[in-house]
Amino acid sequence: MEHNPTKSPQKVLITGASKGIGYAIAKQLSIRPSEFQVFGTTRNVDSLTEDQKIENVQYLNLDLNDPASIASLGAKLTEIGVDIDILINNAGCAQNGSVEEVPLNRVRDYFEVNFFGLVALTQIMLPHMRKQRAGYIINISSMAGVSPVPFSSYYAASKAAVTALSFGLENELRPFGIKVVTIAPFEIDTNLPQDFQTPVDSEYYKNSMKVKTARDKGLANAPTPNIVGKLVEKILHASKPKSFYPVGKNARLKSFLIKLLPRGFIAKQTRNMFDLA
Repeated sequence: MEHNPTKSPQKVLITGASKGIGYAIAKQLSIRPSEFQVFGTTRNVDSLTEDQKIENVQYLNLDLNDPASIASLGAKLTEIGVDIDILINNAGCAQNGSVEEVPLNRVRDYFEVNFFGLVALTQIMLPHMRKQRAGYIINISSMAGVSPVPFSSYYAASKAAVTALSFGLENELRPFGIKVVTIAPFEIDTNLPQDFQTPVDSEYYKNSMKVKTARDKGLANAPTPNIVGKLVEKILHASKPKSFYPVGKNARLKSFLIKLLPRGFIAKQTRNMFDLA
C-alpha cells in the first residue's frame, strides 16, 4: 500500500539525520508535515545547534555501534507513544585501507554500524508494521556494494550485505504489505568522512592515496544529497516502487553496465581509473 497523504501523518524514522543524505531526506519530508511526521537520529542531540536542526523534525539519540543505544531508542519511541511506519536506514561509516592492514576490530566496527545496527533497528520496528499490514523499509546502501572501490573493500562488503539483506527481506515482508527498497548512491557530495587506515610506511600507501584523492575529487563535482531526498519522496508516493534504485552521477548507467559487462573488464577499468595498473 503506497503512502496515502489523506491519512494521518505517517511516522518516519531516519537514521543519521543530522548531515549528508539523512539530513537531505529529513528536510525533504519535513516540508510536508500533513503527510510525514519525521523523527531523525544523531549520536548526540545536545551537540546540535539550532541552525543544524530542521523545522518539524524531532531528534533522538542513536549510536548504531552500541546495542544499548538501539534498545534505548526503541524504548523512547514506546514511551512517547510512537509507532514507526517508515524506517529509513541511512546512517553509516566509510573507510579507506587495505584488506590486509585494517585491524579486525575496526572491520567489526564498520559492520556494526553499517549492517548489524541496521538489522537490530529493523527488528525493533517490524512488529508494528507487520501488525498493521503496511510500512516501508528503505535501506541506503551504495553502488560500492555492487562494484567495490579499491581500499574501501570492507565498506563495500558491508553495503553488499545490506543490499542482499534487503532483497531477502523484500520477499519475507511482501505478504504483510511491507515494502522494502534499496537506494544505492554513487558519487553524491556528502560530508561522510573516510576512516583512513593506511600507515604512511605501508606498501599500499601510494595506491591508497591515489584512490582517496580521486574519490575526493569526484565527490566535489558530484550532485548534492538533495537528489536522494527527492527520490525518497518519489518512492513513498509510488504505487509500485522498484526494489533497487541507483542514484547519483551516472549511477543508472553504471548499474546497467555492471550487469552487462564481464567482471574482468570492470576490474581492469577500475584499476585504470585509479591508475593502479
